[in-house]
Amino acid sequence: MEIKLLVLDMDGTTYYKGGEIVPANVKPIQTALKQGVEVVIVTGRPALAPQNKLVENGFAFQNAIIAACNGACIYDFVEDKLLKSSSIQGDQAQVLFDLITKFPEVELWGYVDNLTQVVHTRNDHHTSGWEFESHFFQGEYLWYQNVKSQINQMQFFKFLAFNVSQEFLQAMQELNFETALSASDQTLEINAQGINKAFAVKWIAQQLNITPDQIMSIGDGMNDLPMIEYASHGVALKNSVAAVQKAAAIHIDKTNVEGGVAEAINQYILKK
Repeated sequence: MEIKLLVLDMDGTTYYKGGEIVPANVKPIQTALKQGVEVVIVTGRPALAPQNKLVENGFAFQNAIIAACNGACIYDFVEDKLLKSSSIQGDQAQVLFDLITKFPEVELWGYVDNLTQVVHTRNDHHTSGWEFESHFFQGEYLWYQNVKSQINQMQFFKFLAFNVSQEFLQAMQELNFETALSASDQTLEINAQGINKAFAVKWIAQQLNITPDQIMSIGDGMNDLPMIEYASHGVALKNSVAAVQKAAAIHIDKTNVEGGVAEAINQYILKK
């Protein structure tokens, strides 16, 4: 098989969960790029998360693209240019914030589509959401209570809901959003309807004139499932969730920490 586009998830796949890239993956990705394979990062993270280090890792090739926030923010990280935005509109965002008032245990984070602001519902730096998510973002934090009159004028790439309950998930089903539940079943990723990682891969592939049978996608979580299903060569690692394992055409018997991505690249792209 000839792979022309390699699509990589970050957390739990190419990178450590919440951290930087697994060192074993750097050289194989660089080699694939040098051999003319397009490599695109498609992640739930924000585009400018300090851990990404795409330029520093030597990934700044011709099409230097990261599809962040589950594909809602397709961004050229060398040219510092937003290529495509697929955001949640202000009226939809307001519906979501209104729902949160009925579930005070739920903590909501919203990444504003200007790349520089986050709106959050808990003015407390010791919540589970803050402790996990704040190190991905170095911009301006806005407490919802201080900006709620402005929400209708804002647009958001993505929301994260922490500490979700079954009741909250049932209420969310009645709203018109794209959602993916984390492996812990307590964090919900929320995008505009129809916007997911497969949407981003399709859009990028069309720009590059690449077909699904020429695409390899590697991921571990539920938000990766759409792109695993879309690519003809979907890859699951040893630590991938059951749904990804079931959908994948290729299975690598290594976890992300063990360099599962490097193994997949070496075996199926570099033919080592």
